[in-house]
Amino acid sequence: MTDPYANHIQFFRAAWGRTELWRLALMVIGFEVVFFMGPVIVAGAMPTDTARNAYFDGLTPLATLAQFATFGVTALGFVLLLRVVHDRGFWSLVGAPDRAIVDLWNVTLGVGAVLLVLEVLPPWIAFSELAEARNLLGWLLWLPFALVVLLIQVTTEEIYFRGYLQQQLACLTNMPVVWMGIPSILFGAAHFYNGYGFADGVLWGIWATMLGLACADLTARTGTLGAAIGLHLANNIFAVLIVGMQNWPSSGLALFLYPYDDPAQYDWSAARLAEPAAILELVSLTLTVLVMWLAARIALRR
Repeated sequence: MTDPYANHIQFFRAAWGRTELWRLALMVIGFEVVFFMGPVIVAGAMPTDTARNAYFDGLTPLATLAQFATFGVTALGFVLLLRVVHDRGFWSLVGAPDRAIVDLWNVTLGVGAVLLVLEVLPPWIAFSELAEARNLLGWLLWLPFALVVLLIQVTTEEIYFRGYLQQQLACLTNMPVVWMGIPSILFGAAHFYNGYGFADGVLWGIWATMLGLACADLTARTGTLGAAIGLHLANNIFAVLIVGMQNWPSSGLALFLYPYDDPAQYDWSAARLAEPAAILELVSLTLTVLVMWLAARIALRR
């Protein structure tokens, strides 16, 4: 039987030279430092308090663009640290550039087409009386810039979780449960704080862990980060650029906005996870990730 992860060996070959655990620990700490310093640096460059507050709120197109562009600061700091600690550069985390770009393009289009059918074409979004549509021409003018900053954001996350961590762990063990599982769990844990309370955070974490596993699988199958970046990008395009909630963080670029809903009015305690609504949401999230992963597999023909 053909090994579906045969291409993975070539992908993590770039990490074989320096696999000491102290290097791994230093890079993990370094990523966290540059990740948290990014917004501080960008906010510090803002000319006024009003601009800084708008940046952190992300309620306007420009502020949301600035939020996602900030990931570029994180990526730059991490790649510079990679050069110092491992003596290798950006493309060693991504794989062969030509293959990565092709995979990125194919998966973004393939998964995006599926999400378009699932989330936009049915009338419950495009023709909903509840959703308020922004001016289409204005949204289209912002779209090229939005796609660039989203690409920066997802690439930053992928070069760390599916690039660096997956490569380094694969050098230490050939067990997929380790080199796929640990980065995916860490990716999920990082999304816990996207929730408005414990239960919401757990759902965010589980969803992100599943998305991480899908991206890790695609990376191992293709031998580049292109497919993982494409899957992640297609997901975030719809999460950020298509549907949002009025006055919620990072809603400044969404085409359709639903009326503001105060999350503080809901019970987010652990007990909520046992309620039918939470279970149904978890099933829906699982199926969505599964469909995106299958769409990516079809687009890649792997």
